[in-house]
Amino acid sequence: MKPFKLQTLLDYRKRLADKAHEAFMVTMEERDLLAAARETEENEVGRLCRELEAEKSRDISVPEMVLYEQCISAKKRHVRDLDHQLARADENVREKRQELVKARQKKRVLEILKEKRETAERSKREHQEKMFIDEVAVLGFGGGK
Repeated sequence: MKPFKLQTLLDYRKRLADKAHEAFMVTMEERDLLAAARETEENEVGRLCRELEAEKSRDISVPEMVLYEQCISAKKRHVRDLDHQLARADENVREKRQELVKARQKKRVLEILKEKRETAERSKREHQEKMFIDEVAVLGFGGGK
C-alpha cells in the first residue's frame, strides 16, 4: 500500500495557520483602533479640563461651568467604556495569539514528520540502490569467469 502523502495535510495546516494569522492581525487592528480612540478621548478630557480652568479665571457663568463639567464627565465615562472594551480586546488578542501559536506548532510538527519520512525513504532508496549495485557487481564478477 502506498504511504499517505503528508503534503496534502501540510497544505491544509498551512492554510489553517494563515487563517489564524489573519484573524490575529484583524484582532490586533481592532485593538489598536480602540487604543487610539481611548487616547483621543483622554486627550479631549485633558483639553476640556484645561479649557475649563482657563475659563474660570475669566469669570465663567455657572451654566457654562455646568456644561463643561457634564461634558468632561461624559468623556470620562466614555474613556471608562473604552477601557472595558480595550480589556476585552486584549483578551481576544491573547486568545487569537494562542490559536496562532497552536496552528503554527501543528504545522511545524507535520513539517518535521514529512522531513523524517522523506529522509527515511531516501535512506531506504539508497540502501536498495546499493544492494542492486552489489548484486550486479557479484553477477558481473561471477559471470565473467
